Amino acid sequence: MKAATFRGPSKPYLEIKDVPAPKPGSDEILVKVAATGICHSDIHLFKGDFGPVRQGFIPGHEVSGWVEELGPDVKNPWGLKKGDPVIVSWIVPDGICKYCASGKENYCPTAAGRMPGLVGLNGGHAEYITIPEIAVIPLEKGVDVYYAAPIACAYGTAYHALREAGVGPGTSLVIIGVGGVGLSAIQLASAMGAYPIIAVDIRDYALDKAKELGATHVINSTKEDPISRVRDILPDGADVVHEARPEPDLKLSMEVVARSGTIVVTGLGGPKSSFSVNVLPFVINGIRIMGSLGYRPRLDLPEIIRLVASGKVDIKKLVSHVYAPEQINEAYENLEKGLHARAIVKWS
Repeated sequence: MKAATFRGPSKPYLEIKDVPAPKPGSDEILVKVAATGICHSDIHLFKGDFGPVRQGFIPGHEVSGWVEELGPDVKNPWGLKKGDPVIVSWIVPDGICKYCASGKENYCPTAAGRMPGLVGLNGGHAEYITIPEIAVIPLEKGVDVYYAAPIACAYGTAYHALREAGVGPGTSLVIIGVGGVGLSAIQLASAMGAYPIIAVDIRDYALDKAKELGATHVINSTKEDPISRVRDILPDGADVVHEARPEPDLKLSMEVVARSGTIVVTGLGGPKSSFSVNVLPFVINGIRIMGSLGYRPRLDLPEIIRLVASGKVDIKKLVSHVYAPEQINEAYENLEKGLHARAIVKWS
């Protein structure tokens, strides 16, 4: 099969090669890949921020496709059959630990060591991928399988963060950094009834896209003071601030969050990334700062899929670029240049 395999931490990161097609293990499903997303977490991976990456590793953790074959011991609670459209979660929980049992399967210790396309398991930048069945989620009728790939990361990450932060009807929201996750958060927050939704970035293109996807206000922080601008719109500050930049920095967040408000962080940063806060305003204003990793695949992903199927979220609007497999290095170059809203690679 055709696959994009890792070369090393210098560009070009990947090379297209013919490699043996995988066979599903006893509890695995073989998926024929439709599309994969181009995500900034992959750049962290290529640069070694998550640890050493072996040559020949297949990245790609935002995956959609069709069921090709079921392993002999698959329990198949969804009733999947060959040809059914699905997405593949990059969080692969064991389903039985205390975290899974308490609805926190994104923090499952087993999942930490087997993240397809990131840690341990080959990912989806290929024509086929095998994956434990717990990570395969069916798509509903009417959801475009190609454009569904970002549900498996960008939308999932944004949705869980918004839910954890308590976003709902009337929640005032500031989103700092409107790449794939930030833009997904805007769409989802709009569907949830948040108002106002203020997007902050340094790229006019990204801010234009943010407005198209539901932001009520946009701020280019290189052209105007984001603190005074947010405070003009929300004199008391925002109920929730979503820090969605790849390299998070809480300085702006702490200036624009309301008393007793919440700052939720999804940007991973690098191995040496850190942030600091002034303790006094943090304590006396009752600010809650929380990290949010990914999503709960069996709980959050079906809810997002239903939002898409209902027409409340248009996933096609998020995707700004579509690439062929042979253009995959160009796709990552453009990602690093900040040219994408979200990009996908079509494999089938």
